[in-house]
Amino acid sequence: MTDGLAAGAAGRGGDPWLVDHDAHPLLDPGFPPRGSRLGQLTRLTFRRILRSDAAYAQEMSRFFCPANVDGGYCMTFGELRAATAGFLHEADVYLMATIDLLPRESRQAVAPLEMVTQCDDLRDLMGISIHGAGERVRFEARRKLCLAQLLLQVEQSRNIQDGHLHKSLFEDILNEGLWRHTKQIHDLTVGYRLGQDGARVEYTSRPAPGDMRWNFRSTFVEKEQDGRPLALDVLYYNCRFKRSVAPVSYELVDDGSHRVVERLRWSELRQETSGPVLSKMIRKGINNPAELGDVIGAMFIVANNEALGDLLLLLDSCVGTPFGWRNVTDTLSSVEAEGAELNAWSSRAYKVFKGDIDILVRPEGADRAYRFPVEIQIYTLEAYLRTVCGQHEASHQALKQRQFLYGLAPRLFPRRVYGETWLTL
Repeated sequence: MTDGLAAGAAGRGGDPWLVDHDAHPLLDPGFPPRGSRLGQLTRLTFRRILRSDAAYAQEMSRFFCPANVDGGYCMTFGELRAATAGFLHEADVYLMATIDLLPRESRQAVAPLEMVTQCDDLRDLMGISIHGAGERVRFEARRKLCLAQLLLQVEQSRNIQDGHLHKSLFEDILNEGLWRHTKQIHDLTVGYRLGQDGARVEYTSRPAPGDMRWNFRSTFVEKEQDGRPLALDVLYYNCRFKRSVAPVSYELVDDGSHRVVERLRWSELRQETSGPVLSKMIRKGINNPAELGDVIGAMFIVANNEALGDLLLLLDSCVGTPFGWRNVTDTLSSVEAEGAELNAWSSRAYKVFKGDIDILVRPEGADRAYRFPVEIQIYTLEAYLRTVCGQHEASHQALKQRQFLYGLAPRLFPRRVYGETWLTL
C-alpha cells in the first residue's frame, strides 16, 4: 500500500469493513434478518412467480412497462426475459471490471461463482439468492440482483435521460456568455515533474528531457465586466455528461515522450458510463439516481488564484448569482473555508474550487421553467498537474484507488462472505 493510500485510510478513521447497508440492503451479508418484512415480501414474490409464467411476466413488466399505461404488457414474455437478462449480464460485466481494479494477488479470492455468472434469468437467480447452498452463493446472487436493479434505475432516471439536453443547454449559455468573447485559441505543452519535497509540482512551458508532459488547448477570453476589461487564459475546459464519457485514468505513453494520456475504464459496458454512476451510488449510499448532483460537470483550468477569481466573475455574469452556489469547497483559498468538504478519500494535498450551481432553463416545448444542477470544478495549473502526476499523493489515480479500496470493495466483497485475509486495508 502506498503512503497516499495509507494516509487516505487513516484520514477516514475507523474500520472500512464496517459498512452501513441501509441504502442497499441486498448487499448486506446478513440479509434478510429474521422477521424482515422485505425478506418475507421477496420470498412471497418468488413463490408466486415460480408457480406461473403469467405471474413471472407480470413481475418483469413492472420493471419496463409504465404503471399508468393501459393495455397490459408493453412487451412479450420473450422480450421481457431478454431485457432483464441484458441488465443481469451488465451486472456481471461491471463486477468483473471492478475485480480487475483489485491487486492482482487478491482477484481470485473474490472471483464470482460460475453458478451465478451463468444465470441471466431473474426467477432462477431469485431462487439461488434464497435457496442457494451456502452463504457465498446466496450473497453473490443477491449482489447481482442489486447491481442489475441499480443499472436499470440509472437507465430509467429522468435526470440521466435528460443529461444530453441539459449539457447542451449549459454549453449554449456558456457559448453566449463566455466563449463568444474568445480572442485567440492556442496549443500549449507544459512539462512538469514532482519537486524534491514530494509535495510541490514544478512546471514549465519549455519541457526538459525527462519531464512529464501535458498538452493544453488554451482559450484567451477578453470581456468587459463591471466597467473594466477582464482578460483571461482558460488553459482547459471540458463539460461532460456523466454517462457519455467513460471514466479515465492517466498513464505515461511509453514512447520516450513522457506524455500523459487518458485511458478509458469500463469500456466493455453496453451503457459505457453506467459503471462510475453505479460505483458512486454504492460508495456514497445513494439508492436514487436523482440524488446525484454531478450528472453534468464542468471543469476549468486557469493559471493561478488571481485567474480563478477572474473566471468566477465571468461565470457569475452568465450562469448564476453568488447566492446560487451550493456545496462549495475551496481548498485553494488562503482562508480556511467552512461548509462542504472534499471527498472522504481525498488527499489533503488535493486543491480545487468546486461547487454546484443550479441552472434555470425552459427548454423548447416545455410549459414551465425548472432548474438542474451543474458541478463546476476550477483548478489552478499547479493544482491540476498534481492530479495527473502519478507520484503525487493528490493524483487522480491514487484518489480513485482509495475510493475503490476503502469505499467500494468492502460493500461488494464483504469480509463476512470472503474472509479477512484476501485483502488488507
